[in-house]
Amino acid sequence: MAILNPEPKERFHTTFVRYFLIFSSSINSFIFVTVLLVGALYHHILDKLSGREKNNQPRKDNDTENYKVREPFPNIEKMKVTLDLRYYAQLLDLDLEEYTITTKDGYVLTLHRLIDPKDSDEQRTSKPPLLLQHGLLLCSGAWLTPGRNSLAYYFMEQGYDVWMGNNRCGFEPKHEELPGNLFHSEKFWDWDVRWLAYYDLPCIIDNVLQHKPLHQKLFLIGHLQGCTQSLLMLRNGELAQTHKKIECFFALAPAAFPGAMFHDRSFIKFMHNRSLKGFRFVFGSCCYLKLLGVTRSLIGTTSLFKTLSYIMFKYLFGWSIKNSYHDQKVIHVQFLFNISYISSRLMSWWLSEPVEEGFLNQLQPKQAYLDGSNAAFTPAASLITKPEQDGVERDPEEKTSASAQLEKKVSRSSISHSSPAKKETLLKDDSKTFFPYKEEWFTSTALAEIIPMVAFIGGEDFLVDGQRFITHMRHYERHYFREGGNLELYEIPDYNHLDVIWALNCIGQIGMPIDEKIKAILAQNN
Repeated sequence: MAILNPEPKERFHTTFVRYFLIFSSSINSFIFVTVLLVGALYHHILDKLSGREKNNQPRKDNDTENYKVREPFPNIEKMKVTLDLRYYAQLLDLDLEEYTITTKDGYVLTLHRLIDPKDSDEQRTSKPPLLLQHGLLLCSGAWLTPGRNSLAYYFMEQGYDVWMGNNRCGFEPKHEELPGNLFHSEKFWDWDVRWLAYYDLPCIIDNVLQHKPLHQKLFLIGHLQGCTQSLLMLRNGELAQTHKKIECFFALAPAAFPGAMFHDRSFIKFMHNRSLKGFRFVFGSCCYLKLLGVTRSLIGTTSLFKTLSYIMFKYLFGWSIKNSYHDQKVIHVQFLFNISYISSRLMSWWLSEPVEEGFLNQLQPKQAYLDGSNAAFTPAASLITKPEQDGVERDPEEKTSASAQLEKKVSRSSISHSSPAKKETLLKDDSKTFFPYKEEWFTSTALAEIIPMVAFIGGEDFLVDGQRFITHMRHYERHYFREGGNLELYEIPDYNHLDVIWALNCIGQIGMPIDEKIKAILAQNN
């Protein structure tokens, strides 16, 4: 089983080797990005010539039954493109408070609070707290840039106290103790997703609740990596005190399992097949692709940045804007808050094969995604055969009823196969990863303290494997989660991995169900 607690390196490179890696990675990273850009431009030109580009256009009508899409910002034609996130909040007649907080291991984070200037301190204090945690390479701004159609704006309208967290290192690496140029400090960049789960997220949660004397808990919403670090945090029994501060966890496109797209991207295969030494030679042992952050700071507000970002997103991730905005300025602003600094060690966890517990080591054979065996399961014995844990006993009739319901669900599940055991022989062993498919994840957490979970899965999200996540939660967490009880799963057929926060209609598809669930919990608590 993978170790969930952070394990810092005991030894770092000598000064000479460190600067050699900085030099080599600067050149190699530039070459790597240049090759990607050339490939993206080539495919974009082919899309133009073949007519495929016409299909990657925003729909004329993105309204849903329960939500009519609004203009994202007032006077959008006069709106500036700026790196100042507060500017966009003020365009919405809101404001942004910024707090500087420090993790237990000394990293300085930025925490944002979205406020209505018309509210009094007493009104803000009484509102239920809701924390939004961003994904890989994103930041707090990703939640707000869709404007009036953003989840952050909607939750403000519904009367919540909206907070937006940022992981280390954002757009400006800071540390309480480490001196010198942090971009060249191996010790500063010595972290992966475990640090985000063990230090950053608990720190953010604690600081939100410090400003909420009337509330003991908050509602946590994560996107992609924000889900990954949240799931790791919830798995870790040493963080039980943090678990008690979460009322419900909402997972948007949870990144627990890799999707089929990883089989079709040569640049991902290139990173995956490098040894750890080879990975460091190309990408260094400090900041991952610092060049991207520098490019953002230099030309981020220009049309060139918007165009290159669009072409790269489409090429790298098969990104479609059919659920997005007609106004190119809004898309530009979204890209602006999508290139934060991260560590090479974090990216090696996501992509490197030599990292046994790494994300991509859960990738299943290509055939498995074609025939559906990536989400096959072995029907388990009933709950009665599962030993009760943590001293929590269930009523025998409740067990029998739950078991019958589960077995019915097994038989009618659209994901099941006629011969799941045979199909599963295709699957890759992932027992050393953080999220083994056929093992329970929350065994270190007291059964009575399991946090309710609501997950939203995009049907066109090929970056993460949502079907595998759904099947795991339904059939391999049955001792801890019950669908229709403390587990709810939503599938949105035409959503990709960024639509869950950027789509024009994500309020109707995601925001409203979350609001309904929160209000039901609050009513029950009262």
